Amino acid sequence: MKAKVWLERVGLALSFIGLGLVFQPLTSELLYYGFILIGIGGFTYTYSTYLPNKPGGNIGLKTLARWLATLVGVVVFFVLLSIYLVPFLVV
Repeated sequence: MKAKVWLERVGLALSFIGLGLVFQPLTSELLYYGFILIGIGGFTYTYSTYLPNKPGGNIGLKTLARWLATLVGVVVFFVLLSIYLVPFLVV
């Protein structure tokens, strides 16, 4: 099975498990874990959709790590940039 398809399925499964935990009527303590699973599953699914399509084969582990570092790096860069710029722009 391709790594991209596997990651998409894992992301969707985590998201649906998280939704089940959020909408369960038994205890409110599971809400916390439900939201965490929705976040992790959503990130995993979104991340897997950005992976390049390789027509005839699997995506290597190096490619997965490179794409993960790139996407996380972009998010961290903009978060740090906004933290730095907020004191100057909001007076």
